[in-house]
Amino acid sequence: MINDIERPILVAPMPTPFTEKDEVDLDAIENNSIKWIKSELSGFVLGTENGEESLLSHNEKLDIFKTVSNTLKNEKLIIAGVDNPSISETLNESEKYAELGADLIRIRIPRRRDTINKYFDEVLKNICKPVLIIHQMSPGGFDSSMTTEGANPDQIGRFCDNDNVFGYIASHLVRFEMMTRKFVPKSKQFWVPNAMLMPTMSLEGANGGCFMLGNIAPKICRNIINLGLNGNYNEAKKINDTLIDLDWNILSRGAAGIKYALDLLGFVGGDPRKPLNILSETDKKNIKDSLNVSGITEVE
Repeated sequence: MINDIERPILVAPMPTPFTEKDEVDLDAIENNSIKWIKSELSGFVLGTENGEESLLSHNEKLDIFKTVSNTLKNEKLIIAGVDNPSISETLNESEKYAELGADLIRIRIPRRRDTINKYFDEVLKNICKPVLIIHQMSPGGFDSSMTTEGANPDQIGRFCDNDNVFGYIASHLVRFEMMTRKFVPKSKQFWVPNAMLMPTMSLEGANGGCFMLGNIAPKICRNIINLGLNGNYNEAKKINDTLIDLDWNILSRGAAGIKYALDLLGFVGGDPRKPLNILSETDKKNIKDSLNVSGITEVE
């Protein structure tokens, strides 16, 4: 499945709709997935901050994954998000997702620096599926600077050099990632973590992306990444500038922001799970206005 995906690859962290009883809405997830099949989005990461992973039980995560996998039926990449500092539990979780149809396992770099080398040496040697490493030390900190926790650029490069690693999702720390790019093999995927950074990071050799805006503007975003890959940086930036306000108004409001944008485009987003804050009327107006200015009227 991975080799059949057209480049550049753009995946999105799929939001999780909930019912009025605050239960996972599997019917809405299925219906949303059917609509996304028709778009230019390459696939999804399930088990992310954007999907409200910290508010989901283990069984709910498995039910979501099973629903999406059964719906997409190999039409899109399905990536399982795993964030577990335990070697054995990372491998156990990965095995379960692989059985349900995962193409890749996305792993966050553990927070404790003194465990990172041992963790990846063991995990990469024994994991059942190719790995996508993400440098996201503070999930949810979309509108603030990333922390300096995690691995060093040369460590990340060494992990990515492993045959079992498909690629790397960079952080928002562009200066840090400029150095990291020197160590990550050019044969591996090196993905932009945020739509605002597409033109900037294309200068450093980014060849794909994983971010919220992919849920609603995959065609435009893949075009921007492709322009960067072909050296058309000015044109890429010109198009990207039309998305900056929209991206900011969504991203700074987390899962609630992208879910409301999806509601406006005919998908089921809904409110985030309690106790996360719902959007104010001002928030909704800002997202709606910026969506109109961007010219996006449907998910393509």
